[in-house]
Amino acid sequence: MKKTVKWFWIVTVAVVLTATVAILCWKLNKEYPPAESQTESTADVSQTTNESTEAPAESTADASQTANESTASPAESTAETEPAETGTRPADEVIPDWVQWQTGTADFADSYAVLKDRKIALYEDASCENLRWGGEEGWSVQDMVVKDLDRDGAEELILLVWKHGSYGNTMPFWVEENDNRLRQHIFIFSYDMERDVRVRAIWMSSEVHFDIESIAHGPKDMLTVTVKGRGPQWWQWRNFGIHYVQDAESAQIDLLCAGDNLIHLSLLEPDPSGEGLYEKIAPVIREADIAVVNLETILVDDERAVSDYPRFGTPVAVGEALVHAGFAAACLANNHVLDKGSYGIETTTAFFKKNGIAYFGAIAGDDYTGSYKDSVAFVEKNGIRVAFLGFTYGMNGQEAPAEFPHMVETFADRERMIRQIDYARSRADVVVVYAHWGQEYEGEPNAQQRALARFFAQQKVDIVIGSHPHVLQTYETLQDPQSGHETLVYYSLGNFISGQTREGTQEGGLADITIEKDGDGTVRIVRYDRKKIKTVRSAEGNYVVIMD
Repeated sequence: MKKTVKWFWIVTVAVVLTATVAILCWKLNKEYPPAESQTESTADVSQTTNESTEAPAESTADASQTANESTASPAESTAETEPAETGTRPADEVIPDWVQWQTGTADFADSYAVLKDRKIALYEDASCENLRWGGEEGWSVQDMVVKDLDRDGAEELILLVWKHGSYGNTMPFWVEENDNRLRQHIFIFSYDMERDVRVRAIWMSSEVHFDIESIAHGPKDMLTVTVKGRGPQWWQWRNFGIHYVQDAESAQIDLLCAGDNLIHLSLLEPDPSGEGLYEKIAPVIREADIAVVNLETILVDDERAVSDYPRFGTPVAVGEALVHAGFAAACLANNHVLDKGSYGIETTTAFFKKNGIAYFGAIAGDDYTGSYKDSVAFVEKNGIRVAFLGFTYGMNGQEAPAEFPHMVETFADRERMIRQIDYARSRADVVVVYAHWGQEYEGEPNAQQRALARFFAQQKVDIVIGSHPHVLQTYETLQDPQSGHETLVYYSLGNFISGQTREGTQEGGLADITIEKDGDGTVRIVRYDRKKIKTVRSAEGNYVVIMD
């Protein structure tokens, strides 16, 4: 009997609570029409989770909120008092004239995403022949970003979409039927290569209730969302949904690029440790936000492998000196990278990994997948993300191991180069290419260098750093006639340090570049210069790099 009474009260309380929640939701729906319903499902959206959105209050712009909370337009009480041009969209049935339709491509997992003519499509590869997924009928896609927004180690496809219906593919339980209004949404998809239906919707918002002009990469794990009339904002994935964090800010970095780190054994005779090589120039290196060098001679950790020209092997102690000097990244794509075969690359990359130094242009066999993504490096500072790529004309007749044909990146495969650059551009604010090219000891760039520079400008590379001639060459800005994109090209920075004795080989340059990023994601080079350096022998008899 006691058990029966107990269960009676449990059931009664549950019924009362359920009825109360339903009544509250009905009242909220009448007074504050819900803004968000979010979906976690496969591509056919068979499983759903619904939440509503609260737009910014007191200059916030949270893009998700719980199912029982009301919706507000940006800034408190602005929905009724502010005109449409400040960000609250009128209920018309046509897409506004202010919308700018973006186009572009991006790698997404093992597929190739193409945004063109308001349509999104995922293809098997860049040939765009085999379609894997194409969004839904009735979508007009305004913009896209590929980024790991939820910090799970895998990138998501983020779409800014116009479609009929205030809600996403599902609705909150208190809404009986979706409307047919034309509204703007943010949809986020993951990619699961283990499933038959690879594209999986993880978040499908209802209308965002304020006009979004564009979406773009933000700093670290944030998305830059530019709201009409309010400017750029940074949004971040938290719990389940994207939330306003703060208004976006402008940022700057100083990038410093060095030429060939060419270690002849004569440089180490006074001091085998190599500790003093960079001590005079280190303060200049450390002043930069990101400093990069071309590692012309590969590192070895076996004394028997230490060697001079023509097959260099440089002690790892020199690598330690480079780390101590303040370098953040190193290019490995040059003609001496295979002087010690796979062993040299494996030793060098292992050393850089251990010391937190980014490297690019070559990849060790243990990390090799064959993908063009393998040897691209990304370094982020002050919210500005820089991609580094490296290519060489060859490896002095040496060949990469048969099982690792793309261990070193070269100019030979233009299609692969284009894919690498596209991949870098879709994930970084600035793309820097180290190009190992030209004729040794020539003070002017040759036809090959100029042709490749134009090619890089066509691909919208931002900065090209030339190496290999071992002497200084000119630098200039190229503008691609079709896109108007400007590319800063340093044809040769000469030697950073060297034991060479030919005229001009003891002198070199440091590309000194200031990059600025506005809150809306616009990036520009605001200053560039070339600092002259030279290798000298100190009073103590040691070789050092100094400012000239």
